Amino acid sequence: MLGLLKDCGADDDSDREKIRCWGVFLEKLMSKVQDCDATNLWSDVLCCPRCHESLEFVLDNLPNEQHLRCGTCKTKFPGFAGSFDLTFIDEVKRKQERQHYQQKYLSRSDSISLHFDSELWAHRWNDLHWPEGRLILKLLQDLKGKVVLCLGNGKSLKELYFLTLGANLICSDLSLSGVLAAKSKYNLGELAGRVAFHAIDACRIAAKDCSIDVVYGYEFVHHLSDLDGFLREVHRVLKPGGLCIFFDSAYSPIWQTAKKTVLWPLMRLSHLLHKRSPEDVRATSAGGYKESFLQDLATKHGFHEAFFDRVMFFQYLFINGIGSLLGWNLPPVCYRLPGTIGRSMDRLLTDHFDFLRRNKIGLVWGFRS
Repeated sequence: MLGLLKDCGADDDSDREKIRCWGVFLEKLMSKVQDCDATNLWSDVLCCPRCHESLEFVLDNLPNEQHLRCGTCKTKFPGFAGSFDLTFIDEVKRKQERQHYQQKYLSRSDSISLHFDSELWAHRWNDLHWPEGRLILKLLQDLKGKVVLCLGNGKSLKELYFLTLGANLICSDLSLSGVLAAKSKYNLGELAGRVAFHAIDACRIAAKDCSIDVVYGYEFVHHLSDLDGFLREVHRVLKPGGLCIFFDSAYSPIWQTAKKTVLWPLMRLSHLLHKRSPEDVRATSAGGYKESFLQDLATKHGFHEAFFDRVMFFQYLFINGIGSLLGWNLPPVCYRLPGTIGRSMDRLLTDHFDFLRRNKIGLVWGFRS
C-alpha cells in the first residue's frame, strides 16, 4: 500500500497524516468499486504518456492493487481497482496543482453508492438555467459509439450522461483521488462496461495518436499554464474530424475591472474561505479567454474549424457570487433563485444591448480537427 500512496501523492514517508488519509480513502472505496477487468483496459486507446507506446497489465500481490507498465520505457503506473495514475509529471507547477487536488478529494468519498438516474441528468443538461449545457449537447450531436475523453473532471458526475447517449467514456483528472471519488459515487449497472476512470495529465495525454472522437473539459482549461502545449496534445489524440469542446470564462472588461476594484475585497475573502489551486488563482487574476487568441491557436495547431459562443452575464455573476463566497454545498434553491433572477436580467438587458452582450462571461469554445 505504501508504494501506491507514494506514487499517488504521498511523497514523504514521514508524512503520516497524509498516508493515513489515503489509506482511509482507499479502504472506503474497496467495497464499492468493481475489481479490475484486465480485458477492459482500453488498450486500443490508452498508452504511456511518456513515450506513447502500449501498456501492459501487471497484477501486484496485494488485493485490489495493480500496475500498468509501458512495454518500451518500462515506466510503471500504479492503480487501484481498475483505475490508474497515468501521469508523468516533471514540472513543479503541475506537481503542485496535482497535490492540491489530490488532498482536496481525499476526504470526500461518500459512504454509499447511488443508482444513476439518467432522466435526472437529462433534465439537468437541458435545463434553462444551464445554457452552456444545452449548447454543448447541440455541438456534440450524435455520440453513439464514439470515444469521449473528459479532462480535468475531478469528481464531476454530470458527464456520465454521455453514456446514455451511446458514448464510450474516459473520465479523468490530474488527481487519482478525484476520479476514484467519482467512480465510487454511482452504481452504473450495465453502463459500467463503457466507462473508465483514470488520472491523466492534460499536458501529456495518455492516449494514442488519432484515438479519440471528442475531447471535453468543463471549467478546467484555465488551470493550464501551457495552453499551447495542451492544444498540441489535443490535436495529436483527436481522430480526423474529431471535436474538442470546452467551457471556461471569456474575457469580460466589465467583470475583470470589477474584480480588480470594487469586488477585490470579496474576491480575496473568497480565496481565504475556499482554498484555490495555484493555477486557479493565476487564472482569476489574468481574466478569461479572448476569442481572437483562441482562434490564433486553432490556426497554429492545424484545426480546421473553430467555434465560440458566449453565455450569461448577470446569471453568471449571481450564481458564481453565491458559490464563491458560501461554497457549492448549499441546497440547490440557494443557487437556482439567484440564477433565475440573473437569467431574467440577461433576457431583458444583456441580450438587447451590444455592450453587455460583448461582456458575457461564460464561453463555450472548441475546434474540429
